This record gives sequence, C-alpha cells and structure tokens, in this order.
Amino acid sequence: MRSFVVALSLSVLLSACGGSDTSNPVAACNSFAAALCNKATSCNVPDVTSACATNVGLALNCAQAACSSGTFNSGAASSCISAINGLTCTEATNDFNNQTIPSVCNTVCQ
Repeated sequence: MRSFVVALSLSVLLSACGGSDTSNPVAACNSFAAALCNKATSCNVPDVTSACATNVGLALNCAQAACSSGTFNSGAASSCISAINGLTCTEATNDFNNQTIPSVCNTVCQ
C-alpha cells in the first residue's frame, strides 16, 4: 500500500469521478482516485479536469493494484474513502500540498 500511497501523492493534482467499490484492490484503487478527484473538484482545486480519476488511476496503475505485502482489507479501504470524503477543503488542500492522505489509508494492506 505504501507504493500505492506514494504514487498517489505524486499524482493527486494531475487533473471527476465515481462510486466507492472497495471489494478488491483494483476497485478500491479506482474508488480512491475518484474520491480524491471528487474532493479536489468540490474544493475548487485549480486544473482539475473531468479526466482526473482516469489520470490518477493510470498514474497509480490501478488496473494492477495489489497488496505487495500483507492482505487487502476492504473495510480499511472503505474507511479510507470515507476519510477522504470527510475532509474539509482546508484539510484536503493541506493534505494535497503536503502529499499526505488520511492515516487509515495506510492500513488497506496489512
């Protein structure tokens, strides 16, 4: 999950977005990208386009998402999406600028 998070952090502001299926790593990755882009759009982050989720998903290589170590935790993935959705715009902007995400997102692969 750490490589997933690092890639995401570098890709957050690439460029809105979908549901929150967290049933498997690929779906969770796509939902993660969508949640970030939805939050960025709702907070009026500059340069976010309708291709945001697709671009972030490609940057994260969501099609190949897997836990390189540990076991995928769907509940933690769902909590991660909820945490992103629950960020205020100030929190989201700070997280985007600092290339961080809610800590629960670091527990998706255990």
